Amino acid sequence: MQSENPYEPPAVEEVAASLLQSTSLELASLSQRFLGAFIDGLIFTAFNFLCGYALYLAGFIRSFDDYDNLGILGATLLSFVSFAFHISINWKFLSTSGQTIGKKMAKTRIVTLDGRLPLMVDLVFKREAFFTFIVEIPVVGLYLSLIDILFIFGRQRRCIHDLIAGTRVIKAHP
Repeated sequence: MQSENPYEPPAVEEVAASLLQSTSLELASLSQRFLGAFIDGLIFTAFNFLCGYALYLAGFIRSFDDYDNLGILGATLLSFVSFAFHISINWKFLSTSGQTIGKKMAKTRIVTLDGRLPLMVDLVFKREAFFTFIVEIPVVGLYLSLIDILFIFGRQRRCIHDLIAGTRVIKAHP
């Protein structure tokens, strides 16, 4: 018969649970998540517009209709360039605080499920790349992207890219 030892150190699970309760890891509201995504989307769209203008000046396209003539390879190449731009302008914020420019303005940040700063490989390849490139899948990409976003209305408020990366978005308290 074993009795509980009052001098035994607590299990790792107990320590992690108490740390989560003692720190404020309040999930970001839907409006905060929307604001952060909207601001990041505006920056992304402005850069894409500049890329389109550069393609126009270089003679590759003559109108917005010519984007269809770029084909899957051209569209994927533009997505890679846009993705590289997005990561490069947000790298410092993501690596130090788990925030993009939009998340910083919306006062939210990305953390792991236990409240730590995620690894950059998880942020860049599992989270941001998934969200950026899923739309490139012919025929179903737009639907998969929409399903990804709609997961935010679940109880955990985590999109599919959050589930894949093992992250969540919380309010960033000072």
